[in-house]
Amino acid sequence: MKSVRMLAGAAAAAAALSLPTAAQAAPAVSPGDCAKAVAVAEKTQKDYESWLKWYKDLVAQGGHPGTAERQALADAKADRDRTASQAQRICGS
Repeated sequence: MKSVRMLAGAAAAAAALSLPTAAQAAPAVSPGDCAKAVAVAEKTQKDYESWLKWYKDLVAQGGHPGTAERQALADAKADRDRTASQAQRICGS
């Protein structure tokens, strides 16, 4: 009985390894996709710079940014990083 389970487990493992994974499949990318990704990345970069300027101006004027303001700046930075990374993956550079 033990050898039947081992044989079935080995067969299942071999079958699972033979299936293509998402990482192996290369998606088709058109030149327009790269241009769109770069445009989105540039927009989020400008948005982040705008938030950062606002934040620094607030502090310079003696303001004390709260949790919501710090989170908004962090979210803008995360969006900037995410879209820049996506553009790199899509454009292949």
